[in-house]
Amino acid sequence: MNNSNKTFKMLISKNVVATRIIKNSGWIVSDKLFTLVIGVFVTALIARYFGPEQYGQFNYTLAFVSLFTAISTLGLETLTVKSIIDKRVNEGVILFTSLLLRVIGGIVLTIMATGIIRIIEPEDKNLHLLVLVMSFTISVKSVEVIEYWIQANQKAKISSIIRMSVYVIMAVLKILLVVKEGTLLQFALIYTLDAFLISVALLIAYFKVREDKSLWTFSFSYAKGILTQSWYLILSGLMITLYMRIDQVMLGTMMPTKTEVGIYSAAVQISEMWYFVPMAIITSFKPIIMNNKINNEENYLNSMQILYTIIAWTGIGFGIAILILSKIIVRVLYGVEYIEAASILSISVFAGTFALLGSARSVWLISEGLQKYTLIYTLVGLILNVILNYFLIPQMGAYGAAIATLAAQIFANVFVLYFFSKTKISTYMILKAFSIPNLIESIRMIRKL
Repeated sequence: MNNSNKTFKMLISKNVVATRIIKNSGWIVSDKLFTLVIGVFVTALIARYFGPEQYGQFNYTLAFVSLFTAISTLGLETLTVKSIIDKRVNEGVILFTSLLLRVIGGIVLTIMATGIIRIIEPEDKNLHLLVLVMSFTISVKSVEVIEYWIQANQKAKISSIIRMSVYVIMAVLKILLVVKEGTLLQFALIYTLDAFLISVALLIAYFKVREDKSLWTFSFSYAKGILTQSWYLILSGLMITLYMRIDQVMLGTMMPTKTEVGIYSAAVQISEMWYFVPMAIITSFKPIIMNNKINNEENYLNSMQILYTIIAWTGIGFGIAILILSKIIVRVLYGVEYIEAASILSISVFAGTFALLGSARSVWLISEGLQKYTLIYTLVGLILNVILNYFLIPQMGAYGAAIATLAAQIFANVFVLYFFSKTKISTYMILKAFSIPNLIESIRMIRKL
């Protein structure tokens, strides 16, 4: 075992690419692990304080606003990272144009969100106010374009330090909220303040450490070009958010109270705790895979297969652990009032694995210029999820919603693209990722990265 560890360390130290991936992933994982440790305690405290009904109302609002937030990103993340790496357009033009597009979109979507909620829930004035406050984050989060620059340059340390610092401040405010017996509206204000502080810090950090001093100017031609490419991603991003959040929205509208939403949300938040690990890996692999696509096709395919394999087996390991410990985890974190969340958790944790495989595949689709297929498989997944929710929620409540999401994630992220000749290979690669021989082969292939 010692010899194996020494060999692995020597391999990593001699492999520049692997070192960059591990370093960048390390910062992202550290950030998420730090927030997880604090977040587990704070989230449990908040959920216990408000109870399933009010906690459900908050998460219903969050799910509703998230539908509009998904559109506000305009599908720019991966395309902006690619533009910065390609260096065909000045960095200042890329970032400022992306920022302005997102600000304009955010204002329009905030107006839409506050108007639509009044139609859906005409009598709930408190809900109208919550949506108004939380939808302000749509415009505030426009500054996340700085994160695209961070991804392209693998400077995760900057973002991690900012997010960890702000998270501590927000955790203290949430604890004070409970101690001072605050309201749900005050909790929503903390949510908006979180986004504001991160945005300000990102802007300050960027202008302090950037090497490219090009002016921030708007380019109509770049905006037109990027939006022409991104409309598939805008729609697919909305579809992804819809079938990740539609469960909570449908639970909130189809059930007589928001209690089921509260219990379901508690389960989902636990099942999503491990997402930071695979998402950190995907984020760090993204520029490497895109560079390999340009320079070496074999390395490109190998690095893509390795990414699928890491995501698949990380999901399997976490899923088994949660399956065994679900009741204990729910009881310790949320108390007996939320114990029904344990059975939901046992299902939703595996849905996350397939959702993350879909996120990994989006890197491949962008690299191949096949992003339009993202819309196809996400649309199929959304339709299947809505249909299953419609029939299962009235009969099984939150448990039915969890089953619907799992079925939709598997079908959409594994099998849909098998039926198209240009994307069939991605289905083979994802299925291959679950095999033990491939796991061993992927460990060997990392030497060729």
